[in-house]
Amino acid sequence: MQFGHLASKISLPCVAMLLLSIIRPCCALADVIDDFETARTSWVQMPNDASAIPLAHQRQVGDSHMGASSELIRLQCGNGTHAYYGHAVPPARVVTELKYSVWIKSDRQGIQAAARVVFPRAIDPQTGQPRVTLVFGDRYGEPNRWSAVGIRNIDELVRQQVAALRSEHGSQFDAREAYVDYVVLNLYTKPGPIQVQIDNLEGEGILNVGQTATVTQRPVTQGGVRGMPGTTGVNVQLGPQRSDSTTNGQVIEVNDHPEVPRIIDYNGEPLGLLRQLGFTAIRTSQAPSPRLQQELLRYNMWSVSSPPEERSPADQAAVLAWELPVTSGEDGFSDFAIRASDLRLLDGAKPRPILAITQNRTRDFSQHSDVIATRRTTLGTSQSLRDYAKWMQSWSLFASPNAIRWAVIPTQFSPNTQRQVSLLAQQSSVPMGFQPVQLEKATFLAVANGVRGVLFESNQPLNADRPVDAARGLALELINRRLNLIEPWVAAGRRMEGASCSDPNVHVSLMATDTAILLIAVRTAPNDHLVIDPVPERKKVTVSVRGVPMAAEARLIGDSGIHWVEQSRGLGDMQIHLDRTEHVSLVVLTQDQRVIRDLYRRSERNRVNLVKLRIDIAQHEFRLAEHVRNALESPTQSPAISRGISQAWAEVREAERLYEAENLQEAYRFAMQAENKVAQVQKMQWQQWAALYQYPLTNPTLISYDVIPFASRLQGNLQYLRPGGNLLPGGAMEDPTFLLSSGWVQVQTPQPGFEAEVEFTPQMPHGGNYAVAMRVKPDAQGLYARPEEAPIAIRSAPVRVEHDRLVLIRGWIRIPQKLSDESGGVLIYDSLGGRELGLHLKEAEEWTEFTLIRATGENDTMQLTFELADTGQVFLDDVTVHMYEAARGPEIAPGLETSSDRNLFQTIQP
Repeated sequence: MQFGHLASKISLPCVAMLLLSIIRPCCALADVIDDFETARTSWVQMPNDASAIPLAHQRQVGDSHMGASSELIRLQCGNGTHAYYGHAVPPARVVTELKYSVWIKSDRQGIQAAARVVFPRAIDPQTGQPRVTLVFGDRYGEPNRWSAVGIRNIDELVRQQVAALRSEHGSQFDAREAYVDYVVLNLYTKPGPIQVQIDNLEGEGILNVGQTATVTQRPVTQGGVRGMPGTTGVNVQLGPQRSDSTTNGQVIEVNDHPEVPRIIDYNGEPLGLLRQLGFTAIRTSQAPSPRLQQELLRYNMWSVSSPPEERSPADQAAVLAWELPVTSGEDGFSDFAIRASDLRLLDGAKPRPILAITQNRTRDFSQHSDVIATRRTTLGTSQSLRDYAKWMQSWSLFASPNAIRWAVIPTQFSPNTQRQVSLLAQQSSVPMGFQPVQLEKATFLAVANGVRGVLFESNQPLNADRPVDAARGLALELINRRLNLIEPWVAAGRRMEGASCSDPNVHVSLMATDTAILLIAVRTAPNDHLVIDPVPERKKVTVSVRGVPMAAEARLIGDSGIHWVEQSRGLGDMQIHLDRTEHVSLVVLTQDQRVIRDLYRRSERNRVNLVKLRIDIAQHEFRLAEHVRNALESPTQSPAISRGISQAWAEVREAERLYEAENLQEAYRFAMQAENKVAQVQKMQWQQWAALYQYPLTNPTLISYDVIPFASRLQGNLQYLRPGGNLLPGGAMEDPTFLLSSGWVQVQTPQPGFEAEVEFTPQMPHGGNYAVAMRVKPDAQGLYARPEEAPIAIRSAPVRVEHDRLVLIRGWIRIPQKLSDESGGVLIYDSLGGRELGLHLKEAEEWTEFTLIRATGENDTMQLTFELADTGQVFLDDVTVHMYEAARGPEIAPGLETSSDRNLFQTIQP
């Protein structure tokens, strides 16, 4: 081995390295070893056989890959095979996850990366030093262009080398506890001069040798578990036997490192797939089995789980947080508090955080848990994303200031919603899903309002063989990668005020660390929660931020890289002009070069994948729009729809071509143009049918773009049906005695600070002599701005409905004064469709009719519920329930727009 006696010529690492203060076992994110921003050179010449003569070796400013400077080496080489230069790295165990990369730019191709491996148990008897070897990685390709070369699969390469080393040094050669101490470049390509610039040396999976305890009696397994690599049988404990997660103020730390947990409900998918999609944890209903624990540790993942019933919770190595169930009833809270106290005593010296997911009594539960979360479904409901943002902001007022807040983001429609849509569509199962941009907006609206982690709800595997699940995977990976770009602010930043926007449809918020401010801007439109509205083209949005240091500059954290953003200065503030067609814009304001360098590093790790994800999402949305167009094909189809789809296809193809040519910025631009063009088409197609209804949720087949063909079919069926007689007793609201005797009830949920009541009133009824009024008002103390949960509800008498029938629910409502956006106002829903398909109404100064169309399955009993979740009053009258019956001729269903000047197939030109 030509490198076998290198240890006798060069002492083991003598270059002082700035080690990271926190080393995480098997870390998936790169650690920066050298950013080459200082004046001192760090690469050292090692043995060569090519008579390599150094002509220049210095740090130079300008023409760097990242930051201000790089390291320049110029050599004159003769004949030979190698001219090694090495860079000392923190001694790191040879494990599966260990890899290194370095950026170089040279006038010659063929430079090869390598790593020097030290075997501390294999001592050379002649020198008394450990034996070493080299393992090789990538070669540099296109000259005069910055490119990363790396060395990966180091453990596999070392295992291959050990056989040769044992044949050379004897079978007693001991390869245990091997570690890497130098990254090496072979600068020899051919005789003659060569110049190379070097920048940004990074490593992943670095486990510092000095922090590793040797375990002499540890079984060798084939599982590849963290701490027991099956590939080499190394008997070394690579990290703590359990994930050391804790809370520090409002920050969750894993092994002393601030984390943003990205959690997915586990449905049996391969953990490697979930890790690839960017998830750091899974959620399980039970504590992980020993086998699942091993797999989690192998992929450097954790679980959020219920504590085990039979085993000690302290033995659960892979648990990030314990989720304790929240039950209703008088004893629900006291049971939770007792279980939380007992769990902390049983979980060892450093107990893991306790999570509570609750819809009510948030302050109480947050005082006995470390992490508090609540669930609010917005996508596919009658609540807009703008309302969701306001609700997320107000929800923080109910939680204890010491509790960490997580967001629960549903990634699929609820089973009840899917059942109702399937019944209306007359299909056993209807593939329906949220649009990727919808999930992205909902997540970043939550993050913008101060959550420290995201739990994505999922009831089906992400690797299911359905287009909707493939699109869901694309969306979640894109969200996770974008969250990784801004992790320092999400994990440990503080929310600050001082941002305003020229466009009321753009939600802006600020998060600050000590030296940088992150601006999150999310565009919202009235129906984004149902079908995404296209971003207005060439429309600039100006965001004003107060209190920005004069030396700070603004940079856009884009999918294709870090970009300069147009900015100007005013009196004490900065104006940022956003003209990109992005639904979610991330902008950093800072003068700290360390922050900027870290952003560039994060961007380099993610931007290729982010651009590819944008292209794949545009392709998916294009194919979906084409499918819907074919399903809706008719003489009334707008030419603008066909033209928009054709333009989108051309832009998707151009984005793919530019991506293959490694022009990421232009590829991203064309992908976004294609996505926006498809969004225009989708909105036109959806609007054709939504325009027929005052409230889109009247017809549940309008809650998702991909079920629009069923909305068309349902509307066609309704033209040959008419509502039969009223089946709901007491809905005229005329006789309180009859109302109560027929089964109508009021449900009170006492809320601290509020009083609620229901009464019959002769004040301006819609029909007859009386209406019913629901009122909520602050009590004498008036401690809260709004109730946390609806204090009052009315539930109708049960109605028996036949199976396989269409049902029409209708009634009249009056809301004298507008209810707040964040409260959801009054919610009207039925037991067939559930809460998600209910109508949230906030304003109706005059009597306004509401209608709901539902389908029945087997013989169902149906009830209506009216909930008031805000201070104010609501009047109800003339509520009826009808089953549709066959009609002799076409008749449009009541509640639909039927004016003669309305074109039912009106299209909107893009």
